[in-house]
Amino acid sequence: MNVSPLQTRDYLTRWAFGLAAGTLLVWGTSPWFVRSYHSRVFDPVCHDWVYPASTQYRWRSEGYATTTIGVHGMPGRTNLPPSTTERVIALWGDSQAEGVCVADSDKLWNQLESEIAGSKRSSFAVLPMGRSGEDALDWTSRFARVEEQLGVTAHFVLICELEDFEALAESKSNTDSNSLAESATPAGTDIDGPVDSLSVNDVPQWLDLVPDFVVHAARGLIFDGDTNQIRTFRFRPGPVASTAVTQSTQTSATVDPSQPPEAFPASVIARRLVDATTNPITVIYAPQIPVVMGDRIIRSDDHDSQFRMLEAALAEQGITVIDCRDGLLGAAAQGHFPHGFNNGRIGSGHLNETGYRVIATQVGAKAGSNSR
Repeated sequence: MNVSPLQTRDYLTRWAFGLAAGTLLVWGTSPWFVRSYHSRVFDPVCHDWVYPASTQYRWRSEGYATTTIGVHGMPGRTNLPPSTTERVIALWGDSQAEGVCVADSDKLWNQLESEIAGSKRSSFAVLPMGRSGEDALDWTSRFARVEEQLGVTAHFVLICELEDFEALAESKSNTDSNSLAESATPAGTDIDGPVDSLSVNDVPQWLDLVPDFVVHAARGLIFDGDTNQIRTFRFRPGPVASTAVTQSTQTSATVDPSQPPEAFPASVIARRLVDATTNPITVIYAPQIPVVMGDRIIRSDDHDSQFRMLEAALAEQGITVIDCRDGLLGAAAQGHFPHGFNNGRIGSGHLNETGYRVIATQVGAKAGSNSR
């Protein structure tokens, strides 16, 4: 079939118009469905790369919320407490402590302040220092720094998976934590300066110039959604040997619930925690229970024996432990699951507003009983 130059130009014009219109449509509607992506800057106080202050961080999974990033990368907290604040608590944890899937007013740090401080809010403050993907080795490496620079007087550690504590046992000593913090510091950074001079820089970063939907699409193309590893592409005829990760490999880095309790390094973990600071530490245990699997609700904690051993070891070191499991189960029994929906399973996602309220209530009750 012969196609005239006029028809060819018409086809190309329609194709270009459709491409442009479709791209603009996706671009305009993507904030409703796609999370935001931002460049990070180094903050010497936290010894970490954080989102700059005033960043509006969208989350579109297990919740529909926008988090305002505050100073030192704190999610939801836009200012530091007054210097006259009597008690300043640093809240540590991974993405479960960040709370980007709920509104700032519902985040754990905010609910803890409301529950514990009550009408005396000016004398009590909680600083959300947790970061997604971090573990106890990351947290303890920053204890001394935030105490010195931010006036922290105590630490709350939210632990949802016991494997996050195992990094402490695997490290040779607390000097490994200090080495970890130093390795994250860019060359030429003055970490001994006053806190006012340690604010993150506000130089525009290239990632902020790229539309979020483009970054999201590229990320999904390059990285495997289940493992976060770079995808392996093949451009040849099969058959191809299976690249699936075996079950034993998947679970090798986690706490095995079938291992004997004495194999869990509870005493080492407790000692490393107490060696990291001279200030009080409170460990808050809030695992992912209950979970809906098929037509069953799983209420048991597979790691109960390991936790009991850790609880005893922490108590010997004078570390307060708050077990939130009964509260989480109680909320679910009333029809309010404390965790979101993830990977097709109700209760396997991040802590939601209900979960944070349960934790804050139990921590507040413990704090109230200790003050009497």
